[in-house]
Amino acid sequence: MTTEDIPRLSGEWMTPRRRFISALFGGRVDKIPAMTLSSVATLEGMEIADADFPEAHLDAEKMARLAATAHENLGLDTVMPVFHSQLEADALDADTWWGEKDNWPATKGHVLDDPDSFKIPPDYLERRSFKAVLGAIKLLRKRYPDVGIVGKVYGPWSVGFHLVGIENWLMGTITEPDKIRRYLEVLLPASMMSAHAQFEAGADAVMWADHANRELCSPETYRDFLLEMHQGVTEEMGGPSILHCCGETTDRIDYFAEAGWDCFHFESQVDPVKAKEIVRDRMSLFGNINNPTILFSGTYDDTYKACMEVLEAGIQGVAPEGSVPLGVKMEVLQALSDSARDYSNANRPDGRLVTFNPTK
Repeated sequence: MTTEDIPRLSGEWMTPRRRFISALFGGRVDKIPAMTLSSVATLEGMEIADADFPEAHLDAEKMARLAATAHENLGLDTVMPVFHSQLEADALDADTWWGEKDNWPATKGHVLDDPDSFKIPPDYLERRSFKAVLGAIKLLRKRYPDVGIVGKVYGPWSVGFHLVGIENWLMGTITEPDKIRRYLEVLLPASMMSAHAQFEAGADAVMWADHANRELCSPETYRDFLLEMHQGVTEEMGGPSILHCCGETTDRIDYFAEAGWDCFHFESQVDPVKAKEIVRDRMSLFGNINNPTILFSGTYDDTYKACMEVLEAGIQGVAPEGSVPLGVKMEVLQALSDSARDYSNANRPDGRLVTFNPTK
């Protein structure tokens, strides 16, 4: 047999799981992954999976079925079962309203006013929110061994918003900075326990949400309160890490890269071209399709066009910017996987691997 006779890989030859992990680390891919990193649970998806909110937040089987619609019905390369923001806060005794079919859960009241009074409950990982999430991840790992599974953790900055109150927290960074640092110190182990448990259950990567965007604080606040902590998180998390921070974050992306995150999942307020210029090869970028204007109010064609523009900017994976509105149509979300497929087919010159930024 000569070299000309050797069968060559071509087209889509990676599993979705392998593709996702490779892209996460900035590696070779046969197709740019189209993903859910936050939530693509919709009212239509609930009907398809026979798994409605709020039951799907606290029932592992229903949660797994609803999460699976991302791959089964939308063709995405990942599934992500943590549809809400209450996982850690609820297990830390926050008063949680679990919402309705067409509404998201929320914290009803704040329960913490002194960091030195805080203790992680001994049954923290056995509480209802964790039993559902960890159970769903285990079910998804068994049912979809070749699909990427993403877990989600709220870091101590965001958990503090739930337990202390966002206004109290942000004001405290100015009036009582040492108290806020103490809160971060005592809350961090709870978030780390959550991450480790999700990896153990079968997650391929964990998205860590700490909402320190321009609308809430300055880049110096992120640097002074979170940068060193996040450097420790990325070192000790025990698996691939994705940072999520809502809103406009261009002025602090450099800090995010220096924190050691493997990837940044970013919002549409951030220009992907500018983000790519800042990040260079220090971490991957996933995102950043707009939720209210493109996905909720737009059409399939609007979404397809927006995805193509993001892909042309050279980011490593396309995904909604955050949890999609529950009323988004599945047909519109289908444009995520279609655009990734078409872009990759057009930019695979040797038939094997995708070339980024072919015209730049």
